[in-house]
Amino acid sequence: MINEMKKLLKITGSGLLFIILLILRSPVDLAMTAMHAEFLRHAFNAIEQNSTSRLYAVCIAFGIASFCLFMYNGSVWSIYAPFTVGLEGKLRIKLFDKISRFSYSAIEAVSHGEWLTRLNTDVQMPFNQPIHLPHAVNAIIRIIVSGAILWIMNPPILGLVMVFVIPHIVLSQVFAARAMPRLNKESLEAAAKNTDDLNALITCAEAAALYDGQKYLMGKFEQSSLNLLRTKMRMVKRSALGSTAALPLFGMGGYLILLIVSSAWIAEGSFTFGGLTAAFQYRGGVLLGSLMLINCMISIKASMAGIGRINETMYQQTEEING
Repeated sequence: MINEMKKLLKITGSGLLFIILLILRSPVDLAMTAMHAEFLRHAFNAIEQNSTSRLYAVCIAFGIASFCLFMYNGSVWSIYAPFTVGLEGKLRIKLFDKISRFSYSAIEAVSHGEWLTRLNTDVQMPFNQPIHLPHAVNAIIRIIVSGAILWIMNPPILGLVMVFVIPHIVLSQVFAARAMPRLNKESLEAAAKNTDDLNALITCAEAAALYDGQKYLMGKFEQSSLNLLRTKMRMVKRSALGSTAALPLFGMGGYLILLIVSSAWIAEGSFTFGGLTAAFQYRGGVLLGSLMLINCMISIKASMAGIGRINETMYQQTEEING
């Protein structure tokens, strides 16, 4: 997977800037988690101490920090978004230029729908998916640092968190991530076939009307459309089984167990309610980061089918067209 992305970034010639923007974007979710955790910790401690002035100071500091984080994230994203759109355009141009240098027999050996799918659908997969590499990097940083902070705060809490998070990740990989490259490849093939049938329905309309073949062409288009719908639904079902179906068990169940255990610590005086609220936030950072990472891995593995097809085309030896 990493090698395929390296090859793709080498084609665009903008790999270094892409990595720099990923690094700049990576601490945002972690900063949001830490900011909320520290706000709740200090706010509840101020309430327990009946200190109104301290509570006001905490709220003002939280407002300033939220504004600064919002401005930072918006600034980085305003650079990253048009940059990735430009990468997609550059990749489409390079791919079209490469295909144009294939021999006539090589081009005709592949259907027109297949070429259109590679030029339109495939080139969108590496950089402009709703959840992809920037979110995965964000999630990894969030999981590692939130877990480290939980370990420093209270190692048993981190143990309880991991007891529920690890099975969730494993089940998601088994049910969804492993099957996504195959399912997405089938979806791309179905989309190409559907495009071919639509093209035939439009370009052959006059001949079909003359020889009473409209019903045949429409039947083929309907069949390929249904096949495309079925392949998409298989992907949706896999994704739902891997992520959302297990959320109530591993998400809310983990909160309940942590609340029961920590209530005894608070009663003993070894833990404060403010510390518990902060622990909940960092626990949420680990859990939500894991959920985001799972969804990102599903999306990335699904996009590998398109990325592999692009690299296969771009690195294919061409027979130059003479004259």
